[in-house]
Amino acid sequence: RASALENVELPLLYGKAPPRKERHERAAAMLKRVGLGDRMHHEPSQLSGGQQQRVAIARAVVLEPPVVLMDEPLSNLDAKLRLEMRTEIRRLHQSLGLTTVYVTHDQEEALSLADRLVVLRDGRVQQVGTPEELHTQPVNWHVADFMGYRNLLPGTAVSVAAGRAEVTCGGLRLAGAAVGPVRAGDNVIVGVRPDDLAVGAGPNAIAAVVEVVEYRGNDVAVEARAGDGTALHLRTTQRLAPGDEVTLISDPARLLVFAAEPDAAPSEPDSAPAAPAEVRS
Repeated sequence: RASALENVELPLLYGKAPPRKERHERAAAMLKRVGLGDRMHHEPSQLSGGQQQRVAIARAVVLEPPVVLMDEPLSNLDAKLRLEMRTEIRRLHQSLGLTTVYVTHDQEEALSLADRLVVLRDGRVQQVGTPEELHTQPVNWHVADFMGYRNLLPGTAVSVAAGRAEVTCGGLRLAGAAVGPVRAGDNVIVGVRPDDLAVGAGPNAIAAVVEVVEYRGNDVAVEARAGDGTALHLRTTQRLAPGDEVTLISDPARLLVFAAEPDAAPSEPDSAPAAPAEVRS
């Protein structure tokens, strides 16, 4: 069975192959770059999953191609290894100056790795821009869905003026910022991040009952149920427990109102569109 060094050296054997000594040196140097300088003579069965993934990445970039395509390379790793490998990929990009097209369904990967993001849905480009642009200014609810607007509520626009929309969502009446061509009477999707919902008194007040509380370390993720049955997700540092009655509020500038397609409905979290994250030199 081939060692890690032989695996990385393999692409160098095709085309106009350099001398054997140079092949060894280039492969060894690339393994050192991914932190496997002391594992280059190990076989795959002697390496951990994360180390095997590092070998695969080293093999992909050893030729220093002008463009590298990575299609969900971290999907089979556990959470800790994904974080480590994300850092390694970013470090490789910076040190080698490669242009990388990185395909992922993971919002955090897309935001942390990309210089430029392209969100696709059903083969069509939804939005192109920097991670900050897509994160703060999604152009439609499909992009908002991918960028973490977990609360996506179907409703109807009651009035629209000066970029501000008043909408009804079930039994709720909310005010938010209109995104794109939204008119009174239109079917809309109201999007708000869990981080932009708070417990207290203020605008867009919604009476709700806490149903699920998930401890996340620095804060908790909460699912609450409004009186009309609408499920709402928020993150808070407040101590809450199932059964607590709360009032949820949100800044109208942070609650976005998107035009909805005639038969549109928000997708489930695991069916979000893939986003090729282009990491450019």
